[in-house]
Amino acid sequence: MDIKALSQKDKEKYLGNVEYPADKDSVAISAEENEAPAELVERIRTLSADDEFSGPQDVLATLQGLPRVRVPK
Repeated sequence: MDIKALSQKDKEKYLGNVEYPADKDSVAISAEENEAPAELVERIRTLSADDEFSGPQDVLATLQGLPRVRVPK
């Protein structure tokens, strides 16, 4: 799945209903509940269990291998 191809509306729909900071499981569950494509949900589930995400853009940056700001635990 090409993350860059998702519209802003889709990004908000799939990743916006999470209480951030959030771990990968919370993000994946919310994305699944918001009818995200299965491939996106699976990619989120492959992220490190140690990661905590500060918001949707942080999740997307991580999925794309871009630099991100880490939220201390």
